[in-house]
Amino acid sequence: MSGKKQILETLIDADELYHSAPCGYFSLSTKGEILKINKTLLNWLGYAESDLLETRFALLLPKGGQMHFEMFFLPMLNVDGMVKELSYEILRKDQTPLSILLNANTILDQNGNIKAINVVVADVTERKNYERELLKAKSVAENEQKRLEFMADLIPEMIWTASSTGRINYVNARFCQYFECEKQETRSSFILSKVHTEDLRNLLRSWYKSQSTGTELNEIIRLINRDGNYEWHQLKASLYVDKNGDRTNWFGSCTNVEDHIEQLKKKDEFINIASHELKTPITSLKAILQLMLRMKAETSERMSSLIEKANHNITRVTQMVDDLLNASQMNDGHLKLNKTKFNVSEMIGSCVHHIRIENNYQVQTNSDAALEITADEGRIEQVVSNFIINAIKYAPESQLIVINVKSIPGFIRIEVIDKGKGIQPDKIPYLFERYYQVSSTFYPNGQPPLRSTCFGAHRKIFCYCLYIILVVAI
Repeated sequence: MSGKKQILETLIDADELYHSAPCGYFSLSTKGEILKINKTLLNWLGYAESDLLETRFALLLPKGGQMHFEMFFLPMLNVDGMVKELSYEILRKDQTPLSILLNANTILDQNGNIKAINVVVADVTERKNYERELLKAKSVAENEQKRLEFMADLIPEMIWTASSTGRINYVNARFCQYFECEKQETRSSFILSKVHTEDLRNLLRSWYKSQSTGTELNEIIRLINRDGNYEWHQLKASLYVDKNGDRTNWFGSCTNVEDHIEQLKKKDEFINIASHELKTPITSLKAILQLMLRMKAETSERMSSLIEKANHNITRVTQMVDDLLNASQMNDGHLKLNKTKFNVSEMIGSCVHHIRIENNYQVQTNSDAALEITADEGRIEQVVSNFIINAIKYAPESQLIVINVKSIPGFIRIEVIDKGKGIQPDKIPYLFERYYQVSSTFYPNGQPPLRSTCFGAHRKIFCYCLYIILVVAI
């Protein structure tokens, strides 16, 4: 063992470790004078050892640091015998500051009196710089937040944010004005108390679904204002996901749509009144036609056919009026289907009968005369008639209209084709948008593709029927 100890002693040079350590070391007398200092600290400060020996350490500190060293550092050593991580700025030889942390402990004599103080110095310049940058970034973020909140307070809509777990943590000034509360009032119980009881359950269900899936929240609800009146609002919220894919915050808005809802109610009321007014002359006309139909034997065969066609169209108009009476169902995307079995060729014949009588256009129908399907004949006829009318309206130079009926497994496909200018490829995605129309510009290559002319369909029912025609079961 003695041989191993000798080898270790030759390997370990205590004085070399002291001077080349990555941190600074120095020792002080009880008067605060430097007794010993290592090369690491000398290099940091730019001094030679002879410059600092027997110099009071406090003189290396700025005025404020000198006062703290004398009033806190030395007294704490006398009381506790040690000091941990006191922050100072020490002045280099060129008078530039070096940020350090001091850790010190006392060396006692046999009587327990302090005879020297050993001090360890850590360079925390990078840490201080980081802290300064952090404080600067925090200040910038706080200023940006205040700026955004100032902008949010100017918006007429209610703006709010919530944590990733759904807890609301900010509301703008409009929110406080509407509910007459303070900005700190973000309790869930308070906010939910403002929702109409009939809308609350559906809202909570949608909110929980959005939270669990991260999908957008979009609900129409009634909120009670400070005057105690309920008004319709559109509540929307989206989840912000950062570049790392982490969910951070929900950003939401609440827009008053009371006027819009009222206008929709007035529209539905107008449709109901207009529908009832239309029903009276239609009912009278239908009764006259039924009477004429019973008297058809006394008229020519052509007159009999015309009466049947007129009676058929009256039935169609009556059904359309009934649809108008159910405008609320149409707005929700629900239409009642009256499915019956009918002959497709005969249905198309009814659509083009008046065109053939006028003799301004040639209608060519390619269909199996015996083909029958089970579907809502009135609605299918509406769609086909609409296609034909638009083919005439938007392709007046095309004198030939071709109607192809093709049977495919489980379905039939009805094509209405004209020889007009066609629809530009970039407009195809808008084909099924309500009220959308394409300007009449010449098709680039002069040879239009299959042109199903649904533009000009100014009734919502046509959009629904356009879908129905694709799902007819044979």
